[in-house]
Amino acid sequence: MVNTPTWTCAIPLIVATLALLGVTITIVIQWRNFNRQLRSAHSLKISEMRQAWINNLRDAMAAFQSYGVTPGLDHHKKREWYEAGTKIELLMNPADPDFEELQQRMYAFFGATELGDKFSTNPQFVAVCQRILKREWEVLKSEVRAACRR
Repeated sequence: MVNTPTWTCAIPLIVATLALLGVTITIVIQWRNFNRQLRSAHSLKISEMRQAWINNLRDAMAAFQSYGVTPGLDHHKKREWYEAGTKIELLMNPADPDFEELQQRMYAFFGATELGDKFSTNPQFVAVCQRILKREWEVLKSEVRAACRR
C-alpha cells in the first residue's frame, strides 16, 4: 500500500476555498458594475430631461423673439407672445446669472411701440438667450461626459 502524505487531505479544502474566493470576487465585481450602470443610466436620464428642457426654453425664446419683432400683432398673437414670455420666466432659474438681464430685454420688447425700437432691442435679447443656452448646453455635455466615465 502506498503511503499518501497527510497534506493531500487538505487539497479539497484548498480548492473549495479558492472556488469560494473566486465566486466572491465575481459577485463583488458584478455588484460594482451593476451600481455603475445604474448611476450612468440615472445620469443619462437626467441629461435627457435637461435636453428636453433646453429645447423647450429655446422654442419659447424663439417664439417670443419672433412675436417681438412682428409689427401690428392682433389680440390673439399678443396673447401668444405674452404666453411665450411667461413660459420663459417659468422655465428659467431665477438664480441664473443672466435671468435679470433676460427679463429686462423681454420687458424692453414689451415696451417697444415702434418697429425700430423692437429691432434695436432684438440683438440684445438674442445675445442673452445665446449665453443662457450655451451655458446650459455646456452643463449638459459635462453631465454626459461624467456619466460615460463612471
